Amino acid sequence: MRRILLLAAALFLGAACQQAPASHPPASQRLSPVDQLKAEGDAFLGKADFANAVEKYRQAADLDPAAIGPRFGLGTAYSFLDKRPEAIVQFRWVMARADAASTEYQEAQRWLIRVGALVPSAAVADATHKSQTRPVDSSTVGRLVGKTEWPGVTPQRRLVTGTLSLVGDEPVTHDVKRNRAFRLGDAYEFKDVPAGRYRVVAVVDGATVWDEKVTVETGKDTSFNLSQATSPVPAGKFAPPAEKTGEEAPAARSK
Repeated sequence: MRRILLLAAALFLGAACQQAPASHPPASQRLSPVDQLKAEGDAFLGKADFANAVEKYRQAADLDPAAIGPRFGLGTAYSFLDKRPEAIVQFRWVMARADAASTEYQEAQRWLIRVGALVPSAAVADATHKSQTRPVDSSTVGRLVGKTEWPGVTPQRRLVTGTLSLVGDEPVTHDVKRNRAFRLGDAYEFKDVPAGRYRVVAVVDGATVWDEKVTVETGKDTSFNLSQATSPVPAGKFAPPAEKTGEEAPAARSK
């Protein structure tokens, strides 16, 4: 997945504002050890030296474990090193402690949603809790649509209902789980799905009818039909009951 350049841009702008002038400032205006280490990390980040940026940000975070800037910098550097799990940890830390109106919070939220590590609805709920509601960016999510198909079964002919689940199937989507009721032979839909790999699991009367894998992409509809051909359940499981003939009816009544 493409890295979020906006994160780096925001960080570079912050670094530019924090760098000391060419002349030596008075002692009262010099950067603290934490800010100095963060500024050095920002400088390495600007040179695309992400490994050294990580080291400087780590040192700054060790000196002040509550500082938001070094943690945000760590997440950014990790994202450029393709260390997604490490970046997720840092950006979640930022979201848990930063003000919702801050650039760090908002950019961390966007990155987590983009990689599927944060469900958009949950992100909005968390922002509301912090009095900062943000609309869901449709460019960061996709939609999964499809139809369940079974020989001889439709909601009109025979009503068979169950539960359809969308379950994350990789580290960045493992927190995502959606459930909804469905009718066999009918269409289904999951909206605002973070991009990534998932399992589509359908259960009817305790039996797993489908457990299929699908990849959802951002900004588009992913069509994924579920048919009896890919189910471990035999076709006759949900077939409509056979109609009784005229000769069978009297025998049935005599029992």
